[in-house]
Amino acid sequence: MKVLIAIDSFKGSASSIELNRAVAEKLNQLDFVESTTEIAIADGGEGTLASVQHSLNGEILEIPTIDLMGKPINAKVLSFRAEGKRQALIESADTMGLDLIKPSAETVKAASSKGLGLLIKEIEQRGFQKVITLGGSGVTDGGLGLLKEFGATFLDRQQNDLEEGNLLLDASEIEISTIRFPNIPIIVANDVTNPYFGNQGAFQVFSQQKGATAEQIRQLDANAEKLSQTILKELNIDLATLQGAGAAGGLGGALAILGAKMDAGFKLVTELIDFEDRLKTADVVVTGEGSIDQQSLFGKVPFAIAELAKKYQKPVIAICGKKSITNNESSPFSGIFSIQTKPISLPDAMEKATTLKNAAELVSEIFITAFQLSKNGGIGHGFK
Repeated sequence: MKVLIAIDSFKGSASSIELNRAVAEKLNQLDFVESTTEIAIADGGEGTLASVQHSLNGEILEIPTIDLMGKPINAKVLSFRAEGKRQALIESADTMGLDLIKPSAETVKAASSKGLGLLIKEIEQRGFQKVITLGGSGVTDGGLGLLKEFGATFLDRQQNDLEEGNLLLDASEIEISTIRFPNIPIIVANDVTNPYFGNQGAFQVFSQQKGATAEQIRQLDANAEKLSQTILKELNIDLATLQGAGAAGGLGGALAILGAKMDAGFKLVTELIDFEDRLKTADVVVTGEGSIDQQSLFGKVPFAIAELAKKYQKPVIAICGKKSITNNESSPFSGIFSIQTKPISLPDAMEKATTLKNAAELVSEIFITAFQLSKNGGIGHGFK
């Protein structure tokens, strides 16, 4: 039996790489398991850079830039070759992550996407032929700091040139003609469908969790709408309807202005690492994540893997730390199992050693049971 193991991280407990390794080591002790293939997996969010590096053997570079508050930092960039091109993968959260600040009205005023603009410019200058950006952010500036690094000019109502901090709080006008568009393709891994502004836009939906007051949210949304009218008129890009423009505090929209293309995070990652071709050769797939619930049905890693495996009639078992969904006949999973063996507190359940031990032992027991049940009908039958 050939087993493909692609478990997403159990956030706060164990990484995809660690979970895959623990499960593979246990399964490799079983006589009927011919081989295991470990694929570090992610959907464009936390841990994606490490997952892709694990599969592609790329090089992690540290490139100087600034964080969302203007502090000098070294951002991690994955350098790799694919499609005959030297490509760079960056996580926006590395320079602008919400975890880098204590969200407040003051951080909303100060936080800027300038650092990501500096980083993309440096990547371009170093001769990379393609850049992929992913992940969230703690900024609410609509990507204006990034756009300013590429030459855009922003004026307030008194016609003053805006320079620092959250430009969107005061921006009344944008000058498009001064923008220098990047010479390399930019791909945005994005699973958010929110537009740039409006009731479902970046500012009304996400800014409060980043510390914005009701008045700041009103200002941000109103100014974003006004600037978007100029962008529609001059570039024919409609940020009011563009799905994903509201991602990462409006960065999706700003990058779209620079010509970036958006792609679903899981799709982009799996294409980079040739996941589908590797899945075809497996007999059984093991996946999972920290919590499997109703939300998991909307494109999260385990469900996306199960749907892809269904295409090739591969049985899929999913493991999780917390299960709050019932498997049924219409589910793409052969089974969904919690690794918890007894009542346990959340801190104890999230101990890395406990998670890895329980995950490995559970999967091993499932395979042994399935093998016993299917002795007379073929190994795979035990998972159907």
